[in-house]
Amino acid sequence: MRESYDFSVNIRTLKKELSERSQISIGDDVCLFSVEYDGNDDRFSKPIRLVGNVMVFCVKGSVQMSVNLNEYEVKEGSLMILTDQDIVKVEKGSDDEIRNLHWVMIAMSQNFLSDLRVDFKKILSEGVTLLETPVIHLHQEIRGYFEDYLKLIGKLADSQLPMYKDAVRSLISSMVSIAAGQWIADVNRIRDKKFVVDSRSQHKTFIYRQFIKLVSENYAKQHQVIFYADQLCMSPKYLSKLIKEVSGKSAPEWIDAYVLLEAKHLLKYSDMPVKEIVFRLNFSNQTVFYKYFKAHTGMTPTEYRN
Repeated sequence: MRESYDFSVNIRTLKKELSERSQISIGDDVCLFSVEYDGNDDRFSKPIRLVGNVMVFCVKGSVQMSVNLNEYEVKEGSLMILTDQDIVKVEKGSDDEIRNLHWVMIAMSQNFLSDLRVDFKKILSEGVTLLETPVIHLHQEIRGYFEDYLKLIGKLADSQLPMYKDAVRSLISSMVSIAAGQWIADVNRIRDKKFVVDSRSQHKTFIYRQFIKLVSENYAKQHQVIFYADQLCMSPKYLSKLIKEVSGKSAPEWIDAYVLLEAKHLLKYSDMPVKEIVFRLNFSNQTVFYKYFKAHTGMTPTEYRN
């Protein structure tokens, strides 16, 4: 059997795929990339699954991107924070905006992220409302700080000065804290207008995050809500109702969305036989997969591939 196809991307993959002239790295733990995208690079039009964590600062241009099947506008001054196992895809944008798109990306391993001096508990507790979106549009003053930080990180990472890795880590910690500060300030403004997030809403949001994380890790093998409900110690009916209330989609709809995203990707961008896709996505046989795929897309897998 041929090697299993995957669309996961880690720091090593990014370093290999992107021009060496556009990157400054510290081993395989952290790398700074300057990416100019003209709309013709097929690598960005396909969905990718991240292994690691990436901060993307949009220097110029505008584009619609999907993160975990939700669409967001990324424009000049936007900061996008992507975490391990997020599925990302460039969706659309005007020809002129995409032709002039310029990102600066900081890709970080889990080990590097765990060493950042950031109070994530405080961020999650105070910024729960706005942390539901991975994209924020930075205020003008904060954009200026980010640009200065990125320039300094680039110089340090390329300098080989003693303890330069610790210095880069400290600068990235500061950037995350500054971004989190804007999130928390915006939440406080919402609270001032009496739109207070109560503890029950925060609990539901927490369950939703846990559910999405479980789905992103297990959808290829586990298609039934009962598996995720058992993991979260609640009934399938209550879980589906809660997820629908928080996100607008039921639990089965989220599971189907992840399964279909990967099925479409494998059909469109790989030469993997359908029978191998059936095995990879844990369907009992090709007939079941064909019926499932057609029910959700209106096409058979073969028609979609062609």
